[in-house]
Amino acid sequence: MHYFNIYAKLYLTLKGRDVKKTGREINGEIEKTELDENDRAILRSLEPVAEGIAAAFGSNCEVVIHSLEDVSHSVVKIVNGHITGRQTGAPLTDLAIDVWKKADSLDTNVIGCYYSKLDNGTPLKSVTMIIRNRRGKIIGMMCINMDLSVSLVSFLKGFFPDDGDSVPDASEHFPSNLDELVAKSLDVAMVRQGNLKNISASKKNKLVVTELYNKGLFKITGVVDIVAKNLGISRYTVYNYIREAKMEPGE
Repeated sequence: MHYFNIYAKLYLTLKGRDVKKTGREINGEIEKTELDENDRAILRSLEPVAEGIAAAFGSNCEVVIHSLEDVSHSVVKIVNGHITGRQTGAPLTDLAIDVWKKADSLDTNVIGCYYSKLDNGTPLKSVTMIIRNRRGKIIGMMCINMDLSVSLVSFLKGFFPDDGDSVPDASEHFPSNLDELVAKSLDVAMVRQGNLKNISASKKNKLVVTELYNKGLFKITGVVDIVAKNLGISRYTVYNYIREAKMEPGE
């Protein structure tokens, strides 16, 4: 198993910070951090985030979640662990222990980017993010490690589907405000319903509202007013269409 061999000082010292120790060592031994179920829930809630980051950047990106409840087995989630040769149950790294010791004196929860090498010489670009509970107590860390040894071609390959893979196209819009979100959704729905023949304007409006309801748009405060204004109907009519959509089979 490979562990980090840091060849540069911790990022915290690069800008000349004078960071005090915070009493996390007693007689040379690291204290354990007591976590409650809420703390563990916070760490578990970040597991999809780790998976998503790894999915976005590909197999050359390792993402690790550490729990400070047991630093000798701190890794509770790891994706693409082949990069460092670790798996769930691996201990905290020496750099992460240093971050932990100094966490209460930091003015940032993001450490990095910094550069390190594995024992086998593989260069990494990394960032460590401190995870705190609602009281501000450090309970864990999320670390991202990019393998810099791969060629640019291999790295970019992870951003494109393999030949023969069937990857569905996703229709997604990136509005800058709520009005823009509703307007775009309305345009799509109205074009689709506009292709229907021999139905009244009120029926088309109902179908448009039903489509927006099925998309979950009305979960957002203020959407009813915007839809009513754009369709030229009353708020009462929109609410009535929503009630009818809720009564349709499958709801």
